[in-house]
Amino acid sequence: MKRKNGEGIKGGEEKIKVLCLEQASDEPNPTGISSGHGKKALGLGVEEVAMDLPGIALAPSNPDSKAGVIFVLEKASLVLANVGRRYRILNANEHSDYLRKKNMDPYKYRPDIVHEALVGIMDSRLRMAGKLKAVYIKTDEGILIKVEPNARIPRTLEEFCDMMAQLLQKLSIKAKGKGGKLLRLVQNPVTQYFPVNSIKIGLSFVSDKAVPIEEYITGVNKDNDLIFVVGTMAHGKIDSDYLDDLVAVSSYPLTAAACLRDISIALEGKWKIH
Repeated sequence: MKRKNGEGIKGGEEKIKVLCLEQASDEPNPTGISSGHGKKALGLGVEEVAMDLPGIALAPSNPDSKAGVIFVLEKASLVLANVGRRYRILNANEHSDYLRKKNMDPYKYRPDIVHEALVGIMDSRLRMAGKLKAVYIKTDEGILIKVEPNARIPRTLEEFCDMMAQLLQKLSIKAKGKGGKLLRLVQNPVTQYFPVNSIKIGLSFVSDKAVPIEEYITGVNKDNDLIFVVGTMAHGKIDSDYLDDLVAVSSYPLTAAACLRDISIALEGKWKIH
C-alpha cells in the first residue's frame, strides 16, 4: 500500500487500527490480518524480529504448589502511526503537535502507563520465583499481545515504544540467537489462554467491593491460578464481562503500577517468596 507525504493517518482516529498491523514497507501485508485478527493464523509467513532482548533465567516454582499468576493489562495505549516518515507509537509528550493537528486528544495516548506497569511486573519477585505464567496486553484497539515471563523489557520509554512499534508491524519479537519468541500477537479472546481452574479478578476504583488485598488473596485456594486484570489507560473502565470478581484495593485512585505492586507483595506473602 503506497502512502503520500509520509502520513499514515487520514481522517482521524478511525483509521488508526489499520496501521497497527500494516507492514512498514510499501509491500502488502503477507498475513492478510486485519485489526480484528482475521482470516489467517497470526505469524504465518511473517519475518520474525531479532532484537537485543536476551531471555532471563527463571527459578523453578515451589513444588508444593503449581498455582501461578497471569496479569492482563487492559486498554493499553499502543497506537502505531506514520510520524515523520517513520512508524511510531503515539505518545502525548512527544507527539502533541501531531495529535492536535489530527484533531486527536493527546491525553489518550499514554504508552508510559503500560510500560511502567510491565517493568514493575518483570522486576517482581513473583517472576524471579517462577510464579508468573504470562502477561497479556490488550490494546485500546483490541489487539492482544502475549509477553513471556523471560522477556527483558527496555527500561526507557523510548526504547519500549520502538520495540512495540516493531512488534505491531512484524507480529512477533525473538531474542537474539536461537531463543524463542518473547513477545507476539495472539488471537482474541484472552480467556482461551487461562487455566481451567483460574479465578479472574478485576481491579477498579469504582467497584463497590473494597477489600484489603492481603486478606483477599489469603482467602483464595492455594491450588487456583489467579488472573488479575488491571487497566492501563489514563481514564475509563476495564472489560468486566469475563471476570469472576471486581474489587477495589484502595479508596484512592491508584496507578496501574501501584495496584500491581500491592498485588505482587500480597502474592509473595501468600506463596512465601522472600
